[in-house]
Amino acid sequence: MRHNTIRQLLTVLAILGSTAALGQNTGSSVLENQELANARNLLQAGRAEIIREDLRLTDEESAGFWPVYDKYHAEIMVVRDRQAKIIAGFLITYRKGALDEEYATGLIKGHFETKGDLLKIQTKFLRQFRKVLPELKVVRFYQLENKMDAEIDAQLALFVPLVEAM
Repeated sequence: MRHNTIRQLLTVLAILGSTAALGQNTGSSVLENQELANARNLLQAGRAEIIREDLRLTDEESAGFWPVYDKYHAEIMVVRDRQAKIIAGFLITYRKGALDEEYATGLIKGHFETKGDLLKIQTKFLRQFRKVLPELKVVRFYQLENKMDAEIDAQLALFVPLVEAM
């Protein structure tokens, strides 16, 4: 798997996301938003490339898989965008020193809601992936997705500070 592709793109996302989230003036906000969108698109292209290379689909499987994957990805990205907003909001609040019990309650609620929503989407699409791929390739697909998500989570863990317990 091409971990370097994901790692490099995550670095770009982390830098762009942190400067935008913290309100640092690194250029126009329109330019920053465009750069963030471009980096996000590159990250997705990297994910698709890894899936394409590591899933080793036949032409027939590919014809059935990619349209389902595109729908799956569209739904997943809605939730991932919510996750990104939660993280950006946390970074802003953390840097301002404005964390409190009420904010913490909303933060953990948002975290579990997004995790649950991702699982619902994965479960929903399982049936559709099974219609177009043999079971072993369905398992491999979800393994690839989980590995890439774990890589992203590991990079975020390095980037996002822990809450100070008082």
